[in-house]
Amino acid sequence: MSHPIRLLQLAKHFAPDTGGIETVTLNVSEVLLRHDIRADVLCTEVRGPYEEVNRDYEVIRCKADLAVGNKRLSWRYVEQARRLEQDYDCALVHLPNPLAVLGALGWRKPVILLWHADIPQKPVRIATAILDRMLVRRAAAIISPTPVHVGASHQAAAIAARGSVVIPYPFDRSLIPAATGTSAFAERLRVFRRGRALAISVGRLVPYKGFDVLIDAARDFGEGLCAIIVGTGPLAAELAARIEKAGVGDRIMMAGALTTDELPDALAQSRIGCMPSVTAAEMYGMAQVESMAAGLPMVSTAIPRSGVPFVNRHEETGLIVPPGDANALAEAMRQLTHDEALWQRLHEGALRSVAEEHDLARVGERYARLIREVVAPDRL
Repeated sequence: MSHPIRLLQLAKHFAPDTGGIETVTLNVSEVLLRHDIRADVLCTEVRGPYEEVNRDYEVIRCKADLAVGNKRLSWRYVEQARRLEQDYDCALVHLPNPLAVLGALGWRKPVILLWHADIPQKPVRIATAILDRMLVRRAAAIISPTPVHVGASHQAAAIAARGSVVIPYPFDRSLIPAATGTSAFAERLRVFRRGRALAISVGRLVPYKGFDVLIDAARDFGEGLCAIIVGTGPLAAELAARIEKAGVGDRIMMAGALTTDELPDALAQSRIGCMPSVTAAEMYGMAQVESMAAGLPMVSTAIPRSGVPFVNRHEETGLIVPPGDANALAEAMRQLTHDEALWQRLHEGALRSVAEEHDLARVGERYARLIREVVAPDRL
């Protein structure tokens, strides 16, 4: 095999559509270019039309036949996944994604699975379990971002029989530009803060993110702490009403979606990162890594069957509290506001963790080596 390795990522969505898995998919394509591996992307459209940017790999978008919540169903996606096998050396399948499973089961070339999570909806998970096990058995390799991802999976036995490798998610710090402090939002934030310590919580406004718990915790922030929630989603109006009813509008702000210029300014003004998620639908939390890369100690939750506490380690990179406990959440945030020695130690731990475990070059090398072992071991 003399040509550069060509890999097809079977993904859900792709930039500019946002989300943790979308960020991982983007980072994988970008970093593999450095290793002479072209990772094209097959995905479904969330909205359109898309204004594509120039990339050194191709993004193939399939229109959805049906939208169910934030899920997009597309038979064309399945057909494309099968048809495109002839053009590629290997597939990297981002799971959960029943469409990708259906497409990848038709492949005879090597297939690598990246196990982001189980399907959270129990009826769908049960209905697709047989297909998932079939794909696990024929996978050339399985990547788990943390040991918890496969260890706590409903497919743990099948994965254990096949074997897996733990590789953390790659993170490209350069995707977040330097803060300028000059955006209109930066000034709005300075006015809101009034010199107080700021906690930032980023994510889609959906139930499992636990933003209602953060709003309840704001009652106990005290005078020196405030917070912002960054993101959009179906619970926006409900959360805004909860803030008003609780009378904490002076302590917590719903910032909406921030631009690429505004987010760095928000991170620069923040002292703490917060992820108050309440269920294992939150399996990793790339927003944690973004905050830690900015030097922010995290306050997150000990979610059963989730890798979140593996990413933010208690007393090393941040503090961990029980999920759904507003009092404990507020107490941990106040502790990081007032204990300078603790904040400094966890600040250094957060930066060190991102550099050692999520560095794009280091993680990219591990991905590239695994792909070559699967596709072309003679090149090693």
